[in-house]
Amino acid sequence: MLKQRIKLSRCVRAGGLILGLEEYVAEVAKSHGWDVELRRRHGSRIQDLILHRGGLVLVVQVKDLSSPAGPRAISQTKKDFDEYIKHLLEEKLGVTVVPILVSNDVSEKAKKRALSYGIRCYKPSDLEKILK
Repeated sequence: MLKQRIKLSRCVRAGGLILGLEEYVAEVAKSHGWDVELRRRHGSRIQDLILHRGGLVLVVQVKDLSSPAGPRAISQTKKDFDEYIKHLLEEKLGVTVVPILVSNDVSEKAKKRALSYGIRCYKPSDLEKILK
């Protein structure tokens, strides 16, 4: 019974149907003329919703939590957006974009963060080698 209550509390009632929050957002978007991709993989991540209308694309991360969304949800949304942009550039346009930091020195903490963001770090002396 408790499990059912939790499931129901995390759902939204729309038009007599009980929908998960992702499905609810998708239905609202469709009703306003948006093309909707629900839970699609683009690159290495799965985005909750991709909404298209005209020249506008919304990359939507849905968090149906019992507490307010925190910084982690923001980070996940940013990563999903970045991965979708990378997908568009590589798959649709055939362009590869590589973020690079050039600095005389990079701290170990910064190197770890750069690795997690897919950023390559180079010293100025190494830059000429990679650009040849």
